[in-house]
Amino acid sequence: MRTILLPILLASLASTANADVVVTTIVDHITTGTENVVTQPDQLLQRLIPVETTEDNSEKEEVARPVNGRMAGYRVQVFSDNNTRTAKNEARSKQRVISSRFPQYQTYVMYTSPYWRLKVGDFRTQQDANNAADELRKAFPAYSKEIRVVRDRVNISD
Repeated sequence: MRTILLPILLASLASTANADVVVTTIVDHITTGTENVVTQPDQLLQRLIPVETTEDNSEKEEVARPVNGRMAGYRVQVFSDNNTRTAKNEARSKQRVISSRFPQYQTYVMYTSPYWRLKVGDFRTQQDANNAADELRKAFPAYSKEIRVVRDRVNISD
């Protein structure tokens, strides 16, 4: 809607001023020149660098570069709900149960409007996350319908 309003606004201004004004859209402006320069911070460039691949046991595995102690990876989502009255308490309750049974996995209760979510682990590969999800399904069959592996920014520890 904004891209439509700009030419209409410029055309209406030109007609009211009784002058010969050429209406140029942003796309026309960008495509008329032969060269466009984009200035970006170095941190953005580091995030845009493609993911490297390595050979490990004849399987390709994604290996991402860490940025500020965090990198692209996987977590196991155990709970997600948008009920404003109960979701936060339910997520924290499930967090306590899972943390006591699996102390080796870090748990995270997160709020991204309008959802409260409980995610488990910091996994570099999807296979590691799938293995953890299988463990969680076996330990907590009541949660198994909600358990899924999701891509996320994970904390790294070497």
